[in-house]
Amino acid sequence: MDRVGQRARRAGGECESTVGSVRRRSGWAVGSSYGRRTLVGLALVALLVSGACAHPEPPPALSIGDVGYSELELGALTDAQRAVLADLTALGMIVARGELERLVRPLIARDADRMILQRLAMEITAREAGYDEEALRRAYDAAPEYELEVRHLVVLSERWRSDEERRVAREKAEAALRRIRAGEDFAKVAGEISEEPGAAERGGLLRPGREGTWVPEFWKAASALAVGAISDVVETEYGFHVLRLEGRRPVPFDEVRGQVLGRLVDLRAAASAAESWADREASALVVDAEAVKAWRPRRAPDGVVLASWPGGTYTGARFREYLVTLDAEAADRVAAADDDAYLRVVRGAARNALLVARAEELGIRLNPAESAAVEKRWMDRVSGWATIFGFRRGAQPQAIKQAAIAALSSGQQNARIARDELRSISQALRAVYPVVDAATDPSRP
Repeated sequence: MDRVGQRARRAGGECESTVGSVRRRSGWAVGSSYGRRTLVGLALVALLVSGACAHPEPPPALSIGDVGYSELELGALTDAQRAVLADLTALGMIVARGELERLVRPLIARDADRMILQRLAMEITAREAGYDEEALRRAYDAAPEYELEVRHLVVLSERWRSDEERRVAREKAEAALRRIRAGEDFAKVAGEISEEPGAAERGGLLRPGREGTWVPEFWKAASALAVGAISDVVETEYGFHVLRLEGRRPVPFDEVRGQVLGRLVDLRAAASAAESWADREASALVVDAEAVKAWRPRRAPDGVVLASWPGGTYTGARFREYLVTLDAEAADRVAAADDDAYLRVVRGAARNALLVARAEELGIRLNPAESAAVEKRWMDRVSGWATIFGFRRGAQPQAIKQAAIAALSSGQQNARIARDELRSISQALRAVYPVVDAATDPSRP
């Protein structure tokens, strides 16, 4: 019997003939390719069978938190499509319960560590090349960094929207610009027109920002203005903006030392020089193969030490945090790895942890603005996916379920792209809301 037939029989033998009948009427069959037509058929099955079956409702075939899907609702979805539906549902649950920060926390930590390791490589190379603090300060004085204070208004219209929607949005921003240039108060116009949350209370005033805080188009436009000057309409991925520069101040050298170093050091040269230094440092790393073999099948707690070095340890909990940051394909490869390959993965993750510790000992860390920028990038990215998929804070399980099914079936380009991108954080999603799938869990009936 094929897998779809087996799933349908588990849902209730008497319903099998009904499922087959609905499949024939809806125009899709087991084993055929499917797209939107399949998912419409899937919805018909769920609606028709729910009234035709007299059996008690079986346990969900796919569960994510409080949301469950029966085999009849899943219909002819492949295992890969069930996985995407699970990811979508987990994101919907996270948005509904206001848990975005919990979701992105390990991803932010990973990106911060990557930035620290990159800076470590530059520091080591600079040291070997003879750059001292005086040379760095001279380089900074020649091209200082600035922090800008900007007031703006925005008419939201993402680039994936229709040409007509974009045209209307641009015209609205241009009309606001004409009012401001005619003498109306910028803060007043921003309060009336801007579609950014809280714009009316703030008169469009943003918190001071540095390069990397805002999207490139916005930063470029703001940087080009004299204090008090007003920009033309500026297009970004969010929509159409009008900016006024309220203030500009040099950033203290100590806060941007890393960026200055990046201007002076060739990253390709840094990679080679730093790798030799890192190899010497990592030679002190010891991986406990027996502890790894016990931890992997959960025979040892997360507090077990998998690796150590003078002055530091690497536990199962830290390695689990690393695994959470992998994309779906990488996670599958690690899960399928033999013992030797798995040990190499643990060693690589522990080695990076050791080097981050060494960087911190050398005083290398992200400043508050850099940390805030990393967090903002992830929050904006995940919030953008949630908007595309139609997930809302406070939504109930049934609404989340409906939105997830609609997101899976959507043929819009932005939805297809977002679905593909979502797979990159599949493990992070499932760390917040584990997925139980009867099709891939041998312990389920």
